[in-house]
Amino acid sequence: MKKREYYEKELLRHRRYFHMYPELALEEKETSAYIREYLEKLGYEIIPVDPTGMIAQLPALKKRKKTIVLRAEMDALPMDEQTGLPYSSRNHGRMHACGHDGILAVALTLAGILAKEQESFPANVRFVFEPAEETGEGAGRMIRGGALEDPFADAFLMFHFAVDMPFGMAVHEGQASAMIAGINIEIKGRASHWSEADKGIDSIYAGAGAIQAVHELNAAYKGEAPCLVGIGTAHGGQYSNIIADRMTLGGNIRACREKDFRELYDRLEEKLREIERETKAELRLSFTKEPVLAFANDPEFTGIAERTGREIFGDRFFLEGEDELFLAGDNAYRYFQKTRGIFLIFLAGVPGNEHPLHHPKMQLDEEIFPYSLETIYRMLKEIGQA
Repeated sequence: MKKREYYEKELLRHRRYFHMYPELALEEKETSAYIREYLEKLGYEIIPVDPTGMIAQLPALKKRKKTIVLRAEMDALPMDEQTGLPYSSRNHGRMHACGHDGILAVALTLAGILAKEQESFPANVRFVFEPAEETGEGAGRMIRGGALEDPFADAFLMFHFAVDMPFGMAVHEGQASAMIAGINIEIKGRASHWSEADKGIDSIYAGAGAIQAVHELNAAYKGEAPCLVGIGTAHGGQYSNIIADRMTLGGNIRACREKDFRELYDRLEEKLREIERETKAELRLSFTKEPVLAFANDPEFTGIAERTGREIFGDRFFLEGEDELFLAGDNAYRYFQKTRGIFLIFLAGVPGNEHPLHHPKMQLDEEIFPYSLETIYRMLKEIGQA
């Protein structure tokens, strides 16, 4: 691989295009078309995965002994960008606020490097361009579409950009994600005019009790590792002079340990039963979809990541233990269930910009891209030679 500076222009060209034209989950048509056109010119074999995903690999590399899958997510978030950058989103209500634009840029630039080195590169690298990561649908779709097959993947590599720290790299030793699940609390009361309040059952009052119960639960429960219940949406009522007969709360449960996850769910159920007895409303707790499970980094790949990271980032490389787990999950656990994997985190915080991922003012430090490209390239090469 040539000097980092050689690829900086290409990295920024790709990244800024994707940043300007973000698309939501399962709507990534233009994103997909851009990727496909670029890869086909390089000689990649493309397998589409309905509706917008694709799997790509070089025919010449399929003969290599090992196959490594590299995932790149494509979808953006439903928000209006507020960064003021010259390459800000031009798609109203859409923003790459989770760094997928940078991931795509690194993946495409890497694909170009491997196309040039396909006669000598030691591993078959299969690129998986995954839609709908933000909604948790993408990994399942890609696996069903053959992401790990023909030939079967010996390894899986994924990477994200984080903005809570400036320039650097981090890898978790062992467990690398949390268990999470979206929840709904459906509340059923009885409608009545407020002039006859005694004839109604106020679902909004019951919902307020549920929200308070969540906060009390978070304050009281001490898990083995970080965990919480969060409520993010509350909808109920139709008219100001009518007691609301329906209310819905939407939120999530997050825990680094499955034991804590199950305990939080059970305790929340108990609190909702208490609210039922107090208010006479009916409260039903359910998952919006099956929970996202935690996954762990493979020890051998973690060792390779540590060696590579220390060589490239020096004292800006961090090997993190289980006491440094954070409450983020990823549908990538589905890949880790089927093959060995590694999750790399590249630190791309912009000094003076404290806005987190998923914020309309979030920014990535573009300086990180050439270094992340070199790290991944070297890791793929070493895994392929092992």
